[in-house]
Amino acid sequence: MGEAWRSLIRVSSFLRKEIVEVLRQPRLVLTLVLGPFLILLLFAAGLKEFDPPVRTAFVAPEDDRLAQMVEEFAEGQQERLIVEGVTQDEEAALDRLRNGTLDLVVVFPQDAVGTIRGNERATIVLYHNQIDPVETRAIVLFARTAVDQANQQVLQAAVEEGQLEAGDAGERITVARERVDLARAALEVAEDAEAQRQIGLLRADIALLAGAALLVPGMVAADGEEVSNRERLQAIAEQLDAAAENPDQALAELGEIDAELAQLEAGAQVFRGLSPQVIVTPFTAQVERVAAGSVRLQDFYAPAVLVLLMQHMVVTFVGLSVVREEQLGTTELFRIAPLGTVETLLGKYIAYTLISGFVTAALLALLIFGLGVPMAGSWAVLVAGVAAVLFASIGLGFIVALLARTDSQAVQYAMMVLLANIFLSGFLISLERFLPLARGVAWLLPATYGIQLLRSVMLRGTADQPLLLAALVGIGGVLFVLSWVMLRRRMFRA
Repeated sequence: MGEAWRSLIRVSSFLRKEIVEVLRQPRLVLTLVLGPFLILLLFAAGLKEFDPPVRTAFVAPEDDRLAQMVEEFAEGQQERLIVEGVTQDEEAALDRLRNGTLDLVVVFPQDAVGTIRGNERATIVLYHNQIDPVETRAIVLFARTAVDQANQQVLQAAVEEGQLEAGDAGERITVARERVDLARAALEVAEDAEAQRQIGLLRADIALLAGAALLVPGMVAADGEEVSNRERLQAIAEQLDAAAENPDQALAELGEIDAELAQLEAGAQVFRGLSPQVIVTPFTAQVERVAAGSVRLQDFYAPAVLVLLMQHMVVTFVGLSVVREEQLGTTELFRIAPLGTVETLLGKYIAYTLISGFVTAALLALLIFGLGVPMAGSWAVLVAGVAAVLFASIGLGFIVALLARTDSQAVQYAMMVLLANIFLSGFLISLERFLPLARGVAWLLPATYGIQLLRSVMLRGTADQPLLLAALVGIGGVLFVLSWVMLRRRMFRA
């Protein structure tokens, strides 16, 4: 019991020592803690919530119809583009793009109608001068959207013309149904000659309707299979031939024909009543998050910044402390003191956990209550995740410190760890974008687990990957053992 108490005293003595050591460097503390937070604050305050407008010029041919379509298309892009005008001078527009007075030049083909009639697709070319891959990808996506909208305008115009012709077809169907009534009336009073005359006229009407059959919506047969209007009209013509050849069955055939024409007439009326825009684009999209609320860009990066800041702060503090102890000869005192390696490690772990935990709590409060970063999940899981990140970071700090010989080396190694975390931990780019080898290296970094865990808890509201916390604790345990081995070698070397 007495030995355990003395060991506890030796471990706790490091708490005061490390706190004093940190407080002796106030500028370093301010630089490591407030510096990144102020940068994040500036990032959040200065970030736009919408895409910047793109200065765009449209180049259209002399074709009046196509030029009008280009102007209508340009007017529909006012929310995303600053339309500088529609011109016919492509070279002048490209010169403005090279000079930086334009961001985008959209060139429509000169002979689009001739190209399409030649069974080829006309190409709309978008010129830009971007070097940012993200902005380039955005322009590619905009190009696809722009082409889709241009195609929709062409289809909408075709549908409008088709609806006008469908109106004429509807009138023909009405006339055809009247002839069916006249033929049936003639058959009922045994006027076969008049009935045959009306059937002949009806056959001519059906032939005229067949020319416009594609402009009327298709129908569904009794067996549930879709039947084209042309096939339906061809069947009606065959029924008329049967009625003309067999007068005894003519009344029944004419009754079926009248029913078919009634369905065609109803379909034509529905087709004329629909909006061309609805016909061309029958579907629309609505995007919503499963969890309540929206996530801003600064909200997405805030948990990752917190993890990187925690780790960099702890690695730097531990690294400089251990290196300074070696330079000042304090390590020599540890060797002759009744102090074990485990007691040294535990004392420093406890001290830096408390110090960094206090700083982290202050940063979390500033992020959540100052910048409005959402906290949708469990506070207990968040605290456990932060503690696991600190545990692993302290171990990483010992590895850096025990590899370094001078203050400058410790700072350089800490900076290398920070750069590795920035590029490989999922801070900037999603891990799914990495090749398997790079992704494997990323999962060796404690920050990778911390970023995924804190983003899940704070922004999604769930710890959807419980193994992250266990893996982070496991990595911290491995680093603790490595630190113990390396520190023991240093303290007890000959």
